[in-house]
Amino acid sequence: MKIALRLVIAAFALAGAGSVEAADLPSLKAPEPEPTLAPVPAPDGWIVTVSGQVTFGPSYPGAQRYSYYGIPAISLRRIGEAEPFSTPDDGFSFAFYNTSLLRVGSVVRVVGDRSAYHNPALRGLPYEPYSLELGAFAEVTPVSWGRLRVELRKAVTGYDGLAGTVGGDVWQSWNRFTLSAGPRLYFGDNKYASTYFSVTPAEAALSQIAGGRLTVYNAVGGLTSAGATAALRYDINDDWRVTGFGNYQRLTGSSANSPLAGPRGDGTRDQWNYGLEVAYRFKVGGQLIPGLF
Repeated sequence: MKIALRLVIAAFALAGAGSVEAADLPSLKAPEPEPTLAPVPAPDGWIVTVSGQVTFGPSYPGAQRYSYYGIPAISLRRIGEAEPFSTPDDGFSFAFYNTSLLRVGSVVRVVGDRSAYHNPALRGLPYEPYSLELGAFAEVTPVSWGRLRVELRKAVTGYDGLAGTVGGDVWQSWNRFTLSAGPRLYFGDNKYASTYFSVTPAEAALSQIAGGRLTVYNAVGGLTSAGATAALRYDINDDWRVTGFGNYQRLTGSSANSPLAGPRGDGTRDQWNYGLEVAYRFKVGGQLIPGLF
């Protein structure tokens, strides 16, 4: 009887020990998967900025006579991209490569026409039509308040030459105002210089016959002028902005010595431009041109 009682107590002890060990064993059940967030698709669409600019400046390169002219413009950037800094004297640009440090893309500029009709000092010179310049630009923004920009353009109508601009800007913002300023260098090849600053023997003779005072001169390309641009921008709201600006250029080198940039051509080496730009931006969804962008 005692032996049987001892066996029963031992059996209960073993069962209790086994239940404790089983409770201490890790569960073999697979852990619950952690919830995952679905990826957020990148914004699809564009921010389009359209603007109109009115400028009061020289009637043609080297002119002392001033006139008003207006220029429309449009720029594009993808939704989600930071808006790059720009000034009203930038060419119309579209960036194919766009980062916070470097932007590279295409650029367009328009050069006004030149006529003796409103400028008697130009009698004897041929009419020069508007020129459309197409090219590329590169822009480096190493700091949040400054940039360097280079443009190289080829005229596809008009004078049929090459022109370039090298410049830099620094800026500072206060509330809705942004003030910027920076130097500019302007270049042109021989075709550009010849078109706007040369006088052939035949043209000089016609000028003398017509009562003008132009003399023979052969301009060559290079650094045509140097100067600076300053602008003050005011953001009215998230969609509208207005910018007032001024630009100064001093003709240099061969261009500065042309009779067209002096009293004989009723011209001046000092070139001033003043203007006002109004811009409006809006969003467009999807692709602007299917299969392209």
